[in-house]
Amino acid sequence: MPAPVLWRASGQGCAEGAGQGRMTACPSITVDPNRFQNLFPGLSQAEALATLRKPLEALEDVSDRYLAAAHLVNFPDEQTIAALMACAADDHPAQAQRIARRKAVESLARLGARQALPVIQGCLNSEDTYLVENAVWALAELQAQPEAVADVLLQLLQDGRHNRRVVAQTAAHLGIQEAVAPLEALRQEEDPLLATAVTAALARLTGNREGLADLESYLLHGDVTVRRAVIQDLMDAQAFGALAAIAAAPVSPVFRLRGVRHLADQQRQHGVAQAGVLLPLVDRILLDDPDAITLVHRYDTTPGLDFLVQELYGTDFGRVYLAVATLMTSSKADTLAALTRSFADRGWNDYGAHYHMIKLFGWLGDPQPLPLVREALANRRPQFQKSRPAAALTLARLDPQQGGAALQDAACEGSFWELRYAALMALEQLGLPAPLSALADSDWLVALRAEAMAADEPTHCGDAGAL
Repeated sequence: MPAPVLWRASGQGCAEGAGQGRMTACPSITVDPNRFQNLFPGLSQAEALATLRKPLEALEDVSDRYLAAAHLVNFPDEQTIAALMACAADDHPAQAQRIARRKAVESLARLGARQALPVIQGCLNSEDTYLVENAVWALAELQAQPEAVADVLLQLLQDGRHNRRVVAQTAAHLGIQEAVAPLEALRQEEDPLLATAVTAALARLTGNREGLADLESYLLHGDVTVRRAVIQDLMDAQAFGALAAIAAAPVSPVFRLRGVRHLADQQRQHGVAQAGVLLPLVDRILLDDPDAITLVHRYDTTPGLDFLVQELYGTDFGRVYLAVATLMTSSKADTLAALTRSFADRGWNDYGAHYHMIKLFGWLGDPQPLPLVREALANRRPQFQKSRPAAALTLARLDPQQGGAALQDAACEGSFWELRYAALMALEQLGLPAPLSALADSDWLVALRAEAMAADEPTHCGDAGAL
């Protein structure tokens, strides 16, 4: 049957450049730079350095130079920084070097290598717009001296060839007041990615926050790229009033959770964090019930099961959540059979679909997929970390009698805070106490969740916490 029609607002897709050494298809949006940085654990520093220094014609694959520049971020020492600086200064016109040069600039910024600022500033005059984009972003990361870069940033703000969204963000981050006038001139730009960044930048530079409320409407934009990007803008502007809207936005929970977490950390620094507000929001995002998401799509007719399962592999989570919500109203037996087949076919190796299937297994309530859920809880592959908190909550649903031990272990695991927090949620639903170590967790939000459990305080929104 033909694919059912989806309604969505108009919007432009990501700008080109992804996969070409550009920092991200839509730069400076809410991604965790550390989650995926070590994708080649078998590659040593010596091998990466040797690869980066080899002439292009001596490489088995010219993309190896880019991979080496990316991997060296895991080895923060003088050798690494010197090699990356040499790569960032190399203006050889070959495409393989152009791509590696972009990545070298990014890696230097992630390493906090302020000694590389002169080299990075030298990239700002390049004809390679993606290199300029990465260099502008790096200026903010490395806290460049505003007076050293203000003139070139002001020129870039008026040059439509470049990614002016990143320029606006960096100008605001560095506090360049001379940027206010050119930013005001860009307020009415049709490109929503630029318009939202300009609004946030002006709020930071002028203190006038009147336009921030308008940014929340972009969380429901028809283009998922815009929905993701405006979360970063709200983070940059410290828009605390947008917390609930971010938590309900139809994007990946990774983007929502990072946005809420960033604003929560900022509130804590300002002494205004409230457990009764923050914990229910974090709970809601980790539970990730589609009923708690503000959907921006709809079907004109109810699609078939095969179509719905295929939608789980999509990158627009607005569409995915609509499919998940529809699957949850379908025959449980048929849905479980279709999910299990798709998981065995390719879902096991697609980290987006993998996450949604692990969640759906819990909502369907049949213990048959328990081995897959336990495997997901233990899966340490970087791309699949999102599935581990989901697996903790699903384990509590499917194995309430035997799941406690694994959840106790997960609540004490030091890998990342989202897993420990979700494990505490799952233990609470089983009526089990938080481990004592959780009360002194190094992450303040996890410790706060454990304290709420110990005090037997309600932290859920309505029935959103029911497992």
